[in-house]
Amino acid sequence: MEEKTKKYEELYEARLTEGRSGQDTDAPDWEVVEIKGEQTEVACDNLTEAEAQKLAEMWSRKRDEAEAEA
Repeated sequence: MEEKTKKYEELYEARLTEGRSGQDTDAPDWEVVEIKGEQTEVACDNLTEAEAQKLAEMWSRKRDEAEAEA
C-alpha cells in the first residue's frame, strides 16, 4: 500500500504561557502554539484556557480538511 505524503505538517497546541500559574482557567494565561518540525511559534496569546483549546482544535480541523481536499 502506498503512503500518502502529508502536505501540511504543522500541529497546533494550547499551552500555558511561560511564567503564568494557570490556576484560574478564566485568566488570559494561555496561548496557541504552532509547531512545525523543531520550530515552535506562538500563533495567538492572551487567551483563556477554553479559548486556547477551541482555537487549537479549530485550526487542527481546518488543516485536516485542507489535507483531505489536496
